[in-house]
Amino acid sequence: MTDTPPEPTALLSCRGLACTMGNRTLFTNLDLDLPASQWLMLTGDNGSGKSTLLRIIAGLIRPSAGDVRWHDQPRRAGDPDWHSVILYQGHASGWKDTLTARENLLQQAWLDLGAAGDHGPAVDAALDRVGLGRQRHLPFLRLSAGQRRRVGLARLVLGRRPLWLLDEPNTALDTDGQVLFAHLLDQHLVAGGCAVVATHLEVPSQRDARVIRLQAPARVRAAA
Repeated sequence: MTDTPPEPTALLSCRGLACTMGNRTLFTNLDLDLPASQWLMLTGDNGSGKSTLLRIIAGLIRPSAGDVRWHDQPRRAGDPDWHSVILYQGHASGWKDTLTARENLLQQAWLDLGAAGDHGPAVDAALDRVGLGRQRHLPFLRLSAGQRRRVGLARLVLGRRPLWLLDEPNTALDTDGQVLFAHLLDQHLVAGGCAVVATHLEVPSQRDARVIRLQAPARVRAAA
């Protein structure tokens, strides 16, 4: 008789999460466990709570019930130590239209990596990696939708935080961009990181995802 190997220890865990907006319950009694080197795909219709769940995990808003844990330690909204663990990228890019792709990424690098040191060479290398080397000095406003999304991919190239929380990161990407995103995700997982990704598109990752499908208004269906 072969013993069943134990489940890997979760880095990120959530217990009994619930969220109510006004008189509408988005989800309730939501549990999840995410070990190192694994990723979770959030799917569901528009308005089912995918973005809200990411923001709760990121500590940007408080859940109606339940808690978020990292290494089994509770994490709260507004906790700077928790924010230092997370690379959160919302569906709205947050990039400044009048700044160039390089200037935007430099500002983000100062936040993600710290103010010390010259991040210019790393930013240039990241832009080259995602195919924006020739567009680095263009204002963000002049970039196409796919190129704007690739600025977000460049941030992932620079990222050194163990938990990625990504909201529709592959929207507007062409086929090459989809493959690039999957490759960056796989590299992050191989290095021991983990990720929660809200998406309605297939991700051509080499690593199977755990899946949670949110269904408005109040039902949650989970699949391992």
